[in-house]
Amino acid sequence: MHTIQIPVRYQETDMMGIVYHANYLVYLEIARTELLRQLGVEYKDMEEAGFVSPVTNVTVDYKRSVTFGDTVHVRVWVDQYSKVRTIYGYELTNQQGELVGKATTTHVVVKRGDFKPIRLDREFPKWHEMYMSVMNPV
Repeated sequence: MHTIQIPVRYQETDMMGIVYHANYLVYLEIARTELLRQLGVEYKDMEEAGFVSPVTNVTVDYKRSVTFGDTVHVRVWVDQYSKVRTIYGYELTNQQGELVGKATTTHVVVKRGDFKPIRLDREFPKWHEMYMSVMNPV
């Protein structure tokens, strides 16, 4: 589990002065990428080997608005893992500790070009071992 703080920038807000809903996806990606880096793996290495990890599903449950000048605290963890699919969980709070949202993202790893899903335990054993150490597989 990892928490990252993201200051809300003016350009991320809409005409109502609140963070535009799609910008939460950017916050999730920033947190997820940092979690992986903290766990010793990076998407860059996977991409250099000819693989990518597309998002296959996103759910976001918005609870409270966030505005320019606020700081969003994004807590991320590996919620579920199988050798083919990883689901990350997220909890977003404001600087007062109030819940602003909950989310999940689902990912698979595919070979660039044919986009066929691969098994992490075979192609990326380091990633598989990392996931096994932080999550019980489903």
